[in-house]
Amino acid sequence: LAFTPMIHARLFCETPSYEEKFWKTPPAQDRPLVAQFCGGDPQFLVKAAMKIQHEVDAIDINCGCPQGIARRGKYGAFLLEDPDQLVKCVTALVKHVSVPVCVKVRILP
Repeated sequence: LAFTPMIHARLFCETPSYEEKFWKTPPAQDRPLVAQFCGGDPQFLVKAAMKIQHEVDAIDINCGCPQGIARRGKYGAFLLEDPDQLVKCVTALVKHVSVPVCVKVRILP
């Protein structure tokens, strides 16, 4: 089981150089492969996931990042503070992508 680095969904959608930096077709031995996205906007998460869903085995929403930038962006572990928004993100992904969706969780003190 292999995971991508954490990929910021909005930047992946809006910035070609970011996408180029973080996504290349994975080698065959990196399977099963889970693409790990961060973000709290269902539209960006879906758009990002749809770009690569046919090259991965699952999509993961990263709710584990404890860094300050995640707090400011309302993603990572801090998305857990808004469970309704997290449910919107998961629901949108499940509705629009053809691979399983999972959520990595880190409970902060």
